Amino acid sequence: MCLFHFLIRMNEVLFAMSKNKRRCASNFPGRHLLINKSLIQELVQLAKLQGGDTVLDLGAGTGALAIPLAEKAGKVIAIENDPVSVEKLKFRAGEKANVIVKQLDLLQYQLPSSPFCIVANIPFSITTPIFEKFLGHSSFLERAVLILEKGAAKRFTAFPVTNPQILAWRLWYDIRITRTVMPECFSPPPRVEAAVVTVNRRKNPAIPNGHRGKFKAFASHVLHDPQQPFFEAVRDIFTTPQIAKLAKALRIDRAQPICSLNVQQWEELYLAMLQHAASYRWPKARKGASKLSPKRKT
Repeated sequence: MCLFHFLIRMNEVLFAMSKNKRRCASNFPGRHLLINKSLIQELVQLAKLQGGDTVLDLGAGTGALAIPLAEKAGKVIAIENDPVSVEKLKFRAGEKANVIVKQLDLLQYQLPSSPFCIVANIPFSITTPIFEKFLGHSSFLERAVLILEKGAAKRFTAFPVTNPQILAWRLWYDIRITRTVMPECFSPPPRVEAAVVTVNRRKNPAIPNGHRGKFKAFASHVLHDPQQPFFEAVRDIFTTPQIAKLAKALRIDRAQPICSLNVQQWEELYLAMLQHAASYRWPKARKGASKLSPKRKT
């Protein structure tokens, strides 16, 4: 092969490698690996793990969290999609029989059918899909300690609640910001601050788990315009006399914004619909809808 053709071939190989590298990077957006050891220990302590607990590390990387978690939990399921990180993780786990490494997209992971916890530094770019998967659909998540982008953490814990998806999460889980995490705790450092968020299953929620889908449809309909007066937001579901009684029972002004209701009032309102509103007036979930974006009745 002459030098000219050799150089052309080398350029082709380098271009292919560069293209492949970009493709791999695009599969793992928002990844900022945790490197602060004291913060890692703090996360493990916040989780309050017991010897029989199963804990998930979502986006486990090379095991910065998974390995310390294995010292406290009965079983650690480390989920990581990057094959290079998986190999390093397996090497670090060594002979630890209680560390199970799964190489797959964490959003494709099949939800456990028994109680579990999560301790993870989740990819910032898919925070909402992760929360929806594990808080919006699982009936077995007991608690979680998560690092996420601070802006998202503030949205998920804000009051009043204006997003029906977040409202549905908070009906079954208590979500709180514990502390801020500075960019230098990560490699590479993100451009924004992060936060530690704790998630704990609410004890004895008034609405059973089996009503998750029905409640989401209800919340989507009623919160279509979060600033609407209470009586306007629910008039498609309840009659005028029922609305008057509801406002009194909920201890609210019928003209106050619907988004100003607290979790207990949302529970009471939903249960009132089941007990007193005609079933044909109940909001229905749209088939195939991936987001809570209802169409109001006219």
